[in-house]
Amino acid sequence: MKRKTRKKTEGMRHPGFPSPRALNLVDVFLFLADARIPWTCRKLAEPYLRKRKRVYVLAKPDLADPEVTAIWLEVFRSTGEPVYAVNCHTGAGLSPVLDYLRFEKKRLDEKRSEGQYARPLRIMLFGTPNVGKSSLANRLLGSRKAPFGARPGLTRGSNWLKAGPSGFLTVLDTPGVLDTSQVKGEAKYKLASAWALRENAYDPEEVALWLASKLNPGQEPFDYVAAYARSRGVFGPGGIVDMDRAYGMLVHAFQEGQMGRVTLERPQDFPEFSESEQEQPE
Repeated sequence: MKRKTRKKTEGMRHPGFPSPRALNLVDVFLFLADARIPWTCRKLAEPYLRKRKRVYVLAKPDLADPEVTAIWLEVFRSTGEPVYAVNCHTGAGLSPVLDYLRFEKKRLDEKRSEGQYARPLRIMLFGTPNVGKSSLANRLLGSRKAPFGARPGLTRGSNWLKAGPSGFLTVLDTPGVLDTSQVKGEAKYKLASAWALRENAYDPEEVALWLASKLNPGQEPFDYVAAYARSRGVFGPGGIVDMDRAYGMLVHAFQEGQMGRVTLERPQDFPEFSESEQEQPE
């Protein structure tokens, strides 16, 4: 029985996931979820960070519907865990996170035994690829120590990033660490739309047509993509719309937020929220 349990646990670990020893050193886990698909991100993370103290960060809120983000913040707060919306690239919304972490550092110092040296608060950043973990690490540390870029999988390994002499944090920066290789169907389309999958991991046509059905439910997805292509002048020989190019362009435009502030998930889309919503007073 023990061998089976150990194998199952090891099977949950992504190749880039920190060692158990490193995880045991972490005081607070910052879990980043794309604000456009927060519930899918959270469900992917649960097998890795069950029963661990975490702070939720809804990243890329500038690309999501602000009203829906506000609802998701309340949903996450209902779990009893802290949650904040933060633009990891600009730092907007970061102040409340820093206040929370300073409070945790104060608690850490209060628990310190007499004669024991004070140490920085150790935090770990965790989430889907390309959600902004390294950008947030740099914001928290006030430096450019963590590598980052606009493509999934840039961070290759786990690294402890130390702040300067006046800093109170040490950050464990990680790769995406969520195993997205087995994700299928709508969840895969959502991750692709949020730029959490490499381009060779999904079919642009499938994702584009799915996106079109969400962006304008009243129009046939193919017609929506074709109209988008015509508006962008995406034509091939003979003035015929180049649909192959159009599919990829539409997906990329959504990934970069060029299609407006759109959230692909709402709490009412998930059965686990239906009963609680019905019980709420009017």
